[in-house]
Amino acid sequence: MLRLHAIELIFFLGLSCTSLQAQYAWDIGVNAGLSNYLGEIGGGAGQGRDWILDLKLDQSRWNPGVFVRYRLDYNLGVNMSLNYLRLQAADSLTPNPNRFTRNLSFRNDVFELATVGEYYFFNQPDVGRTGRYLLDFKAYFYGGVALFYNNPKAKYQGEWVALQPLKTEGQTDPYSKIQVALPVGFGMFYTFSRLHRFGWSIGWRYTFTDYIDDIGGYYPDPADLESDLARGLSNRSQDVANNPVSADLVQYFTKGGVRGNPDANDTYLMTSFNYSYVIRGNTKSFGKRKNYLYGRKRGRAGRAIF
Repeated sequence: MLRLHAIELIFFLGLSCTSLQAQYAWDIGVNAGLSNYLGEIGGGAGQGRDWILDLKLDQSRWNPGVFVRYRLDYNLGVNMSLNYLRLQAADSLTPNPNRFTRNLSFRNDVFELATVGEYYFFNQPDVGRTGRYLLDFKAYFYGGVALFYNNPKAKYQGEWVALQPLKTEGQTDPYSKIQVALPVGFGMFYTFSRLHRFGWSIGWRYTFTDYIDDIGGYYPDPADLESDLARGLSNRSQDVANNPVSADLVQYFTKGGVRGNPDANDTYLMTSFNYSYVIRGNTKSFGKRKNYLYGRKRGRAGRAIF
């Protein structure tokens, strides 16, 4: 399935490039940055808090990707991207005694295919006001939809083990590895010499799953799990039972006990720097003697006479 999505994106890029002469403005680029998970695992010393208040910066991991953008008009654009990111967290890193005693952890390599609309709420087509329109700046909000593949794993006896097939909460059917997210965010970019764009963006992904970290509800009856491996990864509180922090709490981590928060889905953040190359067609708005934003002829602005 993942290969199919990649092939579809490559095909779309190829199809787009063949029709560039009839379009307004395209740019194709790469991005790299950091991603971070927001969910039940880890967090601060107190109770779990909403959104970025429980963010653990030291668990940020990479986020490379590629994208193609189509400018619909002066204020609107569409951005299609393929991103690879890693999300991870561990209860062993939090000072919260209940989460520390739960002792769960995960690592999840995510492949995301997203389409978002960009609204350019701030436009400065001639930074420095030279009259040559060689440096353009835009800031924008974006929002859209994404399809992502994820496969949470935990390290067990020195090896990374995929958790979804184990049904660690006693599910009848395993949750799907392919999920939907709603990306929203903010970004900006400079365009140099009409061809080179350097930018930065930050965004939040709301998902419709609570199992990016393989935690969604309550501890099952160990007898209902299908293997010793599933039992070992479903409840890991006994691994820290001798720690003074956990000594009085481990008794509560049994069948029916709270394992996660079923009322809140997992989310993740992404921030990245990006570079893209602008490809201009020979349309009336983007001809060789016109600047690519307004259709005005090149040349310095005339001096005012007083």
